[in-house]
Amino acid sequence: MIPKPRIFTPGPTAPLPEAALAEAGPLPHHRSAEFRALLAEVRQGLQLFFNTRRDVVVLTSSGTGGLEAVASAAVTPGRRVVCVNAGKFGARWAAMARALGADVREVVAPPGQAVTVEQVAAELQAGETDAVFVQGCETSTATLHPVREIAALVRQRPETLLCVDGITWLGAHEARPDEWGLDLVVGASQKALSMAPGLSFVSVSEKAERLLEVRTGAPRYYFDLRRELAAQRAGETAFTPAVSLVAACARALARLRQHGLDALVDNARRLAAMTRAALGAMGLRLLSAAPADSVTAAFAPNGVTASRLLDELQKRHGIVAAEGQDGLRNLVFRLAHLGFYDYIDCIGAIGALEDVLLDLGARFKPGSGLEAAQLQWRGDRSTGVPPG
Repeated sequence: MIPKPRIFTPGPTAPLPEAALAEAGPLPHHRSAEFRALLAEVRQGLQLFFNTRRDVVVLTSSGTGGLEAVASAAVTPGRRVVCVNAGKFGARWAAMARALGADVREVVAPPGQAVTVEQVAAELQAGETDAVFVQGCETSTATLHPVREIAALVRQRPETLLCVDGITWLGAHEARPDEWGLDLVVGASQKALSMAPGLSFVSVSEKAERLLEVRTGAPRYYFDLRRELAAQRAGETAFTPAVSLVAACARALARLRQHGLDALVDNARRLAAMTRAALGAMGLRLLSAAPADSVTAAFAPNGVTASRLLDELQKRHGIVAAEGQDGLRNLVFRLAHLGFYDYIDCIGAIGALEDVLLDLGARFKPGSGLEAAQLQWRGDRSTGVPPG
């Protein structure tokens, strides 16, 4: 058998063909009227994706660049911030804030656990805080944090910003920045929008815009949200953007308009539910006690390393999935559900996983994962909510 390559990582996710084609097309000059119209189209579409009426800034960078833009705006050297750390990406944002000179207080949860609202409340009560940094989804552990509840705490503090890493959260979970009070939210192109890496996005609340005008912030040049916001409101970017990626983003957002944000989020929810049902039927244990819908993380079975499992999946079936990170490497594998995936993709991945696990010595009834996934799908389709 000649395997067909298929990507199931939580970033980059499976690519949208029309976005890739747009990226290869003729490109307008970035100071032309044609590009100004394209940028306006993208910024309007990103408001739909972020579910906000506020401005969304487009940056040419990976998602980490968007995180740094937010950190450098929200952090004042020597001032206190609270960072949620429940995995690799929480640790990254905390390290970034520390590098920018902040007095960082970490709220820590073990891998697979969500931070509690009480933990965050205790840190907020311990001292004046300029910002709280939290992941919507901690991608490394496939875990959701209680963003809405944390936002309710921060909303009561007019001088505290809530900064949300929404990179694998947006487009796969409910997110209401305006209603909940999410001040600075970061997204990235290679996740639920299903296009190439290289763009990050930041939504800016009214509260954030007010505070960014009066705060000095940390030293910065390229990642200056105030300058970029002013430039993009005037129809341009402050610096030369990745024009081809902006064109691809316009096509990805056209697909979002066609189907709607709710359909995109529901798609991820249903595929995640199928995957969790299948893994349980195969005797595999989930890592997360608060599982996300954008990505599922599970432990490899006893006697099998995650790297061996992933190598066999790719060699036999062309499936590229993600391993655990840092201390979870070789223990955990992760399958993505956000973006350009559907029922057939999910069923195919589960069937391939069954095949590999059985040959590696796992003990379960062949077909049990597929049966559980299909029962989940059919129950979900008929009731609108997962059965059981």
